Amino acid sequence: MDDILWTAKGYREFLATWLAREQERRPSFSIRLMGKRLALDSSLLGKILQGERHLATSRIQPVCDLVGLEGNQAEYFRHLVLHAKSKTAREAQACFERLQELRRIAPLPLVDAQESYWDKWIHIALRSLLTCGNFKDDWAAMGDLLHPRQSAKAVKTAMKALEALGMVVKDSGGFWRTAEPFVKNAPGTQARALRHFHRQSLLLAVDALEGLDPAERNISSVTVTVDEAEYAELVAMLADLRSRALTRSAKVDRPTRVVQLGLQLVPLAGQGIRAATRTV
Repeated sequence: MDDILWTAKGYREFLATWLAREQERRPSFSIRLMGKRLALDSSLLGKILQGERHLATSRIQPVCDLVGLEGNQAEYFRHLVLHAKSKTAREAQACFERLQELRRIAPLPLVDAQESYWDKWIHIALRSLLTCGNFKDDWAAMGDLLHPRQSAKAVKTAMKALEALGMVVKDSGGFWRTAEPFVKNAPGTQARALRHFHRQSLLLAVDALEGLDPAERNISSVTVTVDEAEYAELVAMLADLRSRALTRSAKVDRPTRVVQLGLQLVPLAGQGIRAATRTV
């Protein structure tokens, strides 16, 4: 049970895998019988597993009872459902953070320990901040430099997490420095954490838009129409800009601020446009 719960990408994947295993163990067990045990119509259960509908909150405990989830396992499943059903980015963020906390105390280790680096934006901000000056255990002072401002406790917790990951170390003078991180060769294991980090980045941009003077931030957008070839060219342009930004940053000897360059290329309209505008 542990192996499919803690590694599932979502509650639907967990339920589908559990059902498949149960059918191997008991060939007579069907989605109809599973629905009956959960007081759900089998067609509705099928739509849930296929991603067309969501599991009702009232059915979470019956699912836990059916598959044998208790304690932290039951709470983890509950938050998988709530995360999938989140209506706002902040709700999704709160659920994600609780999921990560539960995974760390799970009986199975994370596939990639470094995944926790992306849990909170403060990890990335602090690691970059260390290149801008000399800091010892100046938790409150470091927190005052962040935007939004963070408490000394939050900074200390984040720095200790970075130290445990091997991403920061203290030099002989007691100053914190960045270090080469320990990277495990496990492609794809950080996908969910990275999505969460990008969500946090967008929320930070909203906070900057509402809370900072325009002179302290630069937020703009442009809406254009393109064909498939030009779309691919725009993607390449964004990749080139990221590369140029990293190259220029590496040449700065004494940085004085940490900024985040966010690049989004998202669809506003156009899916199926050829079919919609086809003349007969």
